[in-house]
Amino acid sequence: MTVPDTAVTRTPLLKFAAKAPFRFRQHNTGENALQTGRGGETFYTTSEQFANRVVVATPKQFRVIETRATLPSLPRSDWPTYDFTGKRALFLLPSQALGSNVATLLFLQALREKFSMGGLGVFCARSAADIYLTDPQTTVFPLWIGERELRRWDVVVDLGHLESRRDIDIWPVDMEADLLEAFNVAPSQRYGVEGKALPADRPPVIGILPLASSPLRTLPIAATRELCEALAERGRVVLCLNKDQHQGVLYAREIGGLPAGVEIIDGFASIGALLSAIDGFDYGVFADSGPAHMSKLFATPGVAVYSSAPGDVLQGRFRNLANWTIPFVGPHCATPCGLAKLRATPAGRIGCMGSLEVPIEGLPSIARGANPQVVERLLLAEPVPCIAALRDRPEGLTSFVLEDLARRAT
Repeated sequence: MTVPDTAVTRTPLLKFAAKAPFRFRQHNTGENALQTGRGGETFYTTSEQFANRVVVATPKQFRVIETRATLPSLPRSDWPTYDFTGKRALFLLPSQALGSNVATLLFLQALREKFSMGGLGVFCARSAADIYLTDPQTTVFPLWIGERELRRWDVVVDLGHLESRRDIDIWPVDMEADLLEAFNVAPSQRYGVEGKALPADRPPVIGILPLASSPLRTLPIAATRELCEALAERGRVVLCLNKDQHQGVLYAREIGGLPAGVEIIDGFASIGALLSAIDGFDYGVFADSGPAHMSKLFATPGVAVYSSAPGDVLQGRFRNLANWTIPFVGPHCATPCGLAKLRATPAGRIGCMGSLEVPIEGLPSIARGANPQVVERLLLAEPVPCIAALRDRPEGLTSFVLEDLARRAT
C-alpha cells in the first residue's frame, strides 16, 4: 500500500492477530458476506461487536495488538484533486446506516465512471455488506481486512473524514451529493432517478415498509392498517415487518384486522433478502428509513413518508419515490424538525421537542441503547406529536398514495 501523505484514518480501528484460520459472518448478512482469515496474520476491524464477542472473548484464538490503530490514508484536502486513474482504491466505511451506505455505493459507481481504476474496494461494511455485494465490481471486506491484503491497494480513503457524517443526528444530509462534491465527480449514470413503470398486464405487487430505526419515523399502526385496506383493492399487498426489532414485534402483535390477502413478512433473513424484496416490488410505501434509500438502486416507485427528516434532502436527485411529509405544527416543533434519533434531557427523559415540551437546547444528547419501555410507549401509547397526528388523521396519506399510484398507472 502506497502512503499518500502523512494523513491517517480517523475511524476507530482495532488491530488484532489470529493464531489459526477463522471464518465469520454477521448474522444479518447473506452467505456471500462470509469472510475467512488466515492464521499467523494481523487484521484491522471497526466492529465493536465482532471485537468484543469474538476477538476479546476468544484469547486462545486471537490477540489484541492495538485498540486505537490507524492506517495511512488519503488526506481529506486531496480528495477533489486526486487522480484515481489506474489506482486500486480501498474505502474505509465508518457507518452501518443503510441509507448512508446506499449513498456511498452510488458515489463509488460515479468515481468508477470518471476514472479508469485498477480496482475499487470497501472494508468494514459490517451489516451493510450486502448493499455493496449487489455490485460485482466492488471488492468487499465485511468485517476485517488483513495486513497482507492491505498491501495490494494503492490508497486508503477513510470516509469518516467527511464532516457531514457527524451532523446527521440534528439535520440529515444528502450524503450522495456530499460525497460527489467532496471528490469532484458527477453523479453516476447507472442508476435511473425516475421510477420504473408499473406492470400493464397484472395488478401490482405493493410493499408497505412502515418501520424505521426510531419511533420518530415509524408509521403509526393505524395509518398502516388504513393503507393496507385501501391498497388491497389495487393490487397484492405485502406488509414487511422485522421480528428482530422490538417495534416489529409490537407491530405484528397489534396490526390485526387486515383485509384477506394481505401478506405479512415478519422479517428478512438478511439485508440482501430485503434488497431483493424491494427490487421485486412494483410499488412501495416506505417510512423514512434504510429501505426507502434502497429503492434508489432499483428505481422502485412509490411514496416515502417523512416526519422529522426533510424528504427533499434525503431523496436528493432521485424521483422514484414521491415525497409526503406529515403536516404538523405544534407549540414546540413542526415537521420536519430535523431529528434523526430520540434525544434525552439532562435528567434522562427521552423523546423529542414536542413530546417533552422543550426546545432542542434542552435535549443535549442522543438517547443511547435500546429501551423497550420507551419504544413501546412511543409506538403505542404516546407517539410523538407528528406521528400522533398521522395516527389520528391517516386519510391524507392514504389519498396521496392512491393518487400517486393512479398517476403512475396511466
